[in-house]
Amino acid sequence: MILTLLKNPLTFQLMASAGVLFAVLGSLIPALAYRGKQGQAHSPLNHFISELGEVGVSKLAWVFNLGLILSGLCLLPASLSFGLMLPGFIAKLGLLAGGVTALGLGFVGVFPMNKLKPHAAAAMTFFRAGLAMVLSFSLAIALQDAYTLLLPRAYALAGLPAILAFASFLFLMAKAAQPTADALNPLEAARPKVWVMPILEWAIFFGIVAWFLVIALGL
Repeated sequence: MILTLLKNPLTFQLMASAGVLFAVLGSLIPALAYRGKQGQAHSPLNHFISELGEVGVSKLAWVFNLGLILSGLCLLPASLSFGLMLPGFIAKLGLLAGGVTALGLGFVGVFPMNKLKPHAAAAMTFFRAGLAMVLSFSLAIALQDAYTLLLPRAYALAGLPAILAFASFLFLMAKAAQPTADALNPLEAARPKVWVMPILEWAIFFGIVAWFLVIALGL
């Protein structure tokens, strides 16, 4: 019964759409009310997304953190659904990576920036598994058999922006001289006006949101 339900395209469409909605509203609403330690507004040019969930700084931190938890809970069955519908071993790798991605996203909300070490661990789990998920699913779409197409092969290109954003972010994180938690810790005293790491993080956000929506519409 559960397996049949997961293999229904409507399950993916509903869960993916709900997950995207929770993530978008959970970010947009706190961003509008945000004022940092220096009284500054939140900017994607030099603020990490997770700063919206920093308790004691972000006025609506609970909205952001709850939004991520709910989004992760929705994207977990969505990832399982898509992996079961797509044929092939690579799709099943995407299924596993998607499950880890959704859990990582949820735990970013459970452990906000106030708990920096577990927060960084959850965030890096999301980034690494997210790259594996979109890459695996994109390859599975591109390599579909012509007689059993779930989606046109051109939909594999929908994952390209997210893949590039994930890969660029992880590459720069690997090159960073400081530990992961420190690299994800915002610099209040000397925050640059344009900071590539937060920009890439926001690119990941928009890339993954767009990917889920495009796939949902395609089904």
